[in-house]
Amino acid sequence: MMQGMTFIRFFVLVIAVVFCCGFTWGLSKSDPCTEARRSLDTLTAVSAAPQRLKQEEGILKVCPDGAAGRFVKALRAERSGKLDSAMALYREVVAKDATVAEAHGNLGLLLLQQGRDREASVELTRGLMGKPDPRYHRALGTIMGEGALPALALFHYSSARRAFPDDAAIHAGLARAYEDLKQYDKAASAYDRLLVLKPGDAAARLGLAGVYRRAGKLDQAAGQLRTYLAANASDPKGHKLLADVLMEKGDREAARKEYLLAGIDVTIDPEDFARKGDEFMAEREYGKAITAYQTALKGRSDWTGVQQKLGDAQMAAGHDDDAAATFTALVKGGAKDGATLYRLGLLNERKGQLDEALSFYRGALQSDPSNVNARRRLAEIFTWRGSFAEAAEQYRELIRTRADNPLYHLNLGRVYVRGKDLKNAVLEYEEALRLDPTSIEGHRELARILMRRSSPEKAEYHYREVIRLNAEDEEARNGLITLYVRQKRFDDLTGLVKDWLERSPDDPQRHYRLGIVYEFKKDYELAFSEYRKSLELKPDNARALFALGRAYLKSGRISEAREMLEAAKKADPGFAEPQLLLSSIKYDAPSAKARKHSVQKVKKTHKRHENVKGKKRTRNRGH
Repeated sequence: MMQGMTFIRFFVLVIAVVFCCGFTWGLSKSDPCTEARRSLDTLTAVSAAPQRLKQEEGILKVCPDGAAGRFVKALRAERSGKLDSAMALYREVVAKDATVAEAHGNLGLLLLQQGRDREASVELTRGLMGKPDPRYHRALGTIMGEGALPALALFHYSSARRAFPDDAAIHAGLARAYEDLKQYDKAASAYDRLLVLKPGDAAARLGLAGVYRRAGKLDQAAGQLRTYLAANASDPKGHKLLADVLMEKGDREAARKEYLLAGIDVTIDPEDFARKGDEFMAEREYGKAITAYQTALKGRSDWTGVQQKLGDAQMAAGHDDDAAATFTALVKGGAKDGATLYRLGLLNERKGQLDEALSFYRGALQSDPSNVNARRRLAEIFTWRGSFAEAAEQYRELIRTRADNPLYHLNLGRVYVRGKDLKNAVLEYEEALRLDPTSIEGHRELARILMRRSSPEKAEYHYREVIRLNAEDEEARNGLITLYVRQKRFDDLTGLVKDWLERSPDDPQRHYRLGIVYEFKKDYELAFSEYRKSLELKPDNARALFALGRAYLKSGRISEAREMLEAAKKADPGFAEPQLLLSSIKYDAPSAKARKHSVQKVKKTHKRHENVKGKKRTRNRGH
């Protein structure tokens, strides 16, 4: 009797471990579309259209609805101009097999065509992780360049240039990236190469002039602008740029003539240039806004408001060092307003200088205690650093300002958890969920805390809320399985797994897991049925073969058990458990008494094996 109770406790623990340790159980080894999937790696390398079409037809014939077949359908939809269908199919491909790199990359290219840069960058990056396609590098260069990330743009454009050495857009992107990185000589070389490829490219000529101007080579800048104006004599923009350069050289008379040709009054009106700067900022023309504000400051150097706007424009353009210099000059000049100090905090935080950032954020709050952005940044930095008491203080201040913001309560709850104050953490999570009952993260994290505090009934409610909001949430399902196993609520466990199976009846993993539940409940016929269904869907799944063999053995069907265990050993030679059970089976026809003895021996062998593994884990933790 005592041995039986010990085995039950042991098997309950095994069930919990089996259900809560990743849920792979050997199911990832085989795929009915393996050959078709393998052929995808060579498909795009086939240049001859007839051969490529023949290979596509072969894939569709073997695996029409798998990842490989859907990828071929996506390619064909894209070739026929059905871009929305192609995008949908590429998404289906990566949902079935996230390792199909070209599906990610091609989806990214289509997203970029639609102007969805953020989504495109994610998919293109995933594509490059599996396939170094120069098209993906070129597209990411464009995204990073427009996103004010010149170092990344430079990397991707340089990678793409090896495959597309005469692509003018790549050289233009390289030039802009070098310019943003203040590598002016390399930027000039890139523009020179671009002008060789496209001698009449006006943007390249103006870009080269701009590089020379920023590098302080004003004679070369003026020369490029005169070359440009020789072909575009009526362009006021060219005359304005040349006038600005001449002004910087100190040639005011020549500059005055160019300003007149540009249609600009020679007298600088600071307010007019400040208004132009505001207009450019509204249009997100940050470079032009910077020039306008700088021109305004030439006429009125102590204009604090325009200096702040200049710093904002420099930040927006990604020129953080210039922005920091502008804001620092303001502070040294006596400006102590919260907005300026907050921006200096952001700039220092971007550079990883957290002590300086904290100092500026504190200064911003001294100047303006209602600056919620500065307080939020303080709270986040304190949290990163493990200063949980200080972080909690900042979140409490934010809640005093906006008690109806669920995110503040959620973040304060997280800080309490990290500071091991679970009582207050629960209160904050409950308030966050009162304000936002649909917060999956809130329910999931609160359930986790309640399990730690031995409140399984409340934890169960929140896990069920997560499942209600997202039926496929794995952590919530794991939590419920653990809870039901601990409480020996096997009917509820059965219902949970059956509901999960009904949502995807062709998933072998779900049949396998339901089989484990039935096996534990000693409903062997139902367990046999679920294991067989799993094996129909994944015939060489070693775990399912082993489970079926184990169930046969428990029910006294020795020959069938031996057959399944041999098959499991063959399917995965590195899987030790089948051999353990096989070694306990006598190869003569056993009597009923012998079968009972064999089953008991299997249980003892399995328990001894688990005890050995447990001791090893204990020793490893000790080391």
